[in-house]
Amino acid sequence: MFKLNLVTPDKRIVTDQELDEITLPAYAGELNILPGHAPLMTTLEAGTLRYRLKGQPVHELAVSQGYCQVSADGVTVLAEHAVTAGEVDAKVVQDHLRQNESRLAAETLNDADYEKVQHEIARLKAELTLVSSKSAH
Repeated sequence: MFKLNLVTPDKRIVTDQELDEITLPAYAGELNILPGHAPLMTTLEAGTLRYRLKGQPVHELAVSQGYCQVSADGVTVLAEHAVTAGEVDAKVVQDHLRQNESRLAAETLNDADYEKVQHEIARLKAELTLVSSKSAH
């Protein structure tokens, strides 16, 4: 069986469930994985992750950076942050996005802080994209 394990430091989202398909935002672009995919390991970028468990509809999450490992047994996704559209408060996310964008424009940041703010902006944009795509359906 081809199984999915999807976790963050805070929660286990999917544990050992049979997977039909997963599409995730990998470092080099969107990656679609089906059973029988060649083994690989890649980093994740902020974006929308979609997966379909055996006999279920597609589930969507906004994820931040992390890692994905594909083996003959399945897919393991370790994301720093992952939320469903129902968990996103668009107003709060928009406020945080504005604050982070203002910080980039107004402050002189060292390389580590600059990168941290860039990742936060990407995560917040992924959450807003997820919410807007759900409201469009």
